[in-house]
Amino acid sequence: MKRPASMSITLRLTLLFAVVAVLAFAGVGAYLYRALAQDMAHHDDAELLGKVALIRHFLKEAPSADAVQRTAHPFIDAVFGNAGCVLRLTRPDGSVVLQTAMPSRPLPPTPLVPAGRVPGVADLRDWQPALGSGRMVSAAAVTGDGAPVRITIARERSDRALLLADYARDLAAAVLLGGLLVAVLGFLIVRRAMRSLRIVIGKANDISTHRLNTRLSVERTPSELRELGNAFNRMLDRLEEGVQRLSGFAADLAHDLRTPINTLMVETQVALARPRSSEEYRSLMGSNIEEYERLARMIENTLFLARVDNAQLALHREMLDAEEELQRIRDYFEGVADEAGVCLDVDAKSVRIHADPILFRRAVNNLVSNAIRHTPRGGVVRLSAEQPAQGLEVSVENSGPGIAPEHIPYIFDRYYRADPARSAATHSAGLGLSIVRAIMRLHGGEILAQSTPGTRTRFCMRFTAQ
Repeated sequence: MKRPASMSITLRLTLLFAVVAVLAFAGVGAYLYRALAQDMAHHDDAELLGKVALIRHFLKEAPSADAVQRTAHPFIDAVFGNAGCVLRLTRPDGSVVLQTAMPSRPLPPTPLVPAGRVPGVADLRDWQPALGSGRMVSAAAVTGDGAPVRITIARERSDRALLLADYARDLAAAVLLGGLLVAVLGFLIVRRAMRSLRIVIGKANDISTHRLNTRLSVERTPSELRELGNAFNRMLDRLEEGVQRLSGFAADLAHDLRTPINTLMVETQVALARPRSSEEYRSLMGSNIEEYERLARMIENTLFLARVDNAQLALHREMLDAEEELQRIRDYFEGVADEAGVCLDVDAKSVRIHADPILFRRAVNNLVSNAIRHTPRGGVVRLSAEQPAQGLEVSVENSGPGIAPEHIPYIFDRYYRADPARSAATHSAGLGLSIVRAIMRLHGGEILAQSTPGTRTRFCMRFTAQ
């Protein structure tokens, strides 16, 4: 099942701006609505209490309750004409003196505010009319002749409440329109801001294996994209270096493979140019076998390095006795060293190394073989192992011409030869030291080279503390 395409950054930011804007507008609107509603409620309550005071004053000026029935209508119409209120005046026996209108629902009984006390907000009670919510109050009063009258005022509707409902609708529309406006403006702003990213993408698309020297210009880009551009440029530096090394590796490999292949081809062509004796064919085959072995070693070493680079080689560590291992390697090379006129010496303390035995021996063998090859007759190759304060060191040191300082940083590179002529004479492919470095990296250690031209050369395999 095909996964749906992910949303673009521009659209995501636009929607985020819209959501944030709507939430902000809604929050502010809710706060304003609540404040306005509370303010209007206070005004309505104050107006309701003010009507009680007016009615009390009117009743006190009236000669009697009967006179109220005859003269109250103009005053009542002026006070309650469009107020949405119901006024009911009753005698103590419950008979009605005056009522402006019938409430939509029966009024519930409420506590009576004494005639000698001014009613307050605490005396107001909620009640439920047919629509909405209402407020009411009951207070005692007396007419001019001292007759008691009960005042009941109930508000069924409020013009301010209607205004508040209109305000709520306008506010909701403003929130939606504001969110839409912010979304449009946010889209335009984000689209413009993303132009720098599109420029970076365009330049990145122009980079190919033939144009790895191209770099992104990050001087005028925003700080966030500048960090991305710098990281991308550093990645290009690593890629360019890797491609150059790979190209050099391929060229060196082709060159080193060409030499034994050409040798095999030329010798075979010369042998087939005329009839040869069986002894001559046997000599040719012996020579060819040497070239085949050289090719096999090159291929094996190249595959080994490839497996190391791709983390396809597993370590099988064991506790090894350094002195015993170095003595074994000395015995193995003793015949080669005697033939070369070189003395092998072991100076190792009884220390133990936690390493892969096969890889450890291969690394030391490469160093010893390299040392014998570059030590003049009468020279000495010394194998040593010691345990300083941090870690453990295995060294191979030889006397001889040494290595020039300008070659030291590159001697562990593949196919690098400090002396190409001598390496060719000794059939070296230039992979021995590269293999040693790869083995040490697998063990979490390092290989160091120190050389004094004309005196000595020392290779130190430094293992981390176990």
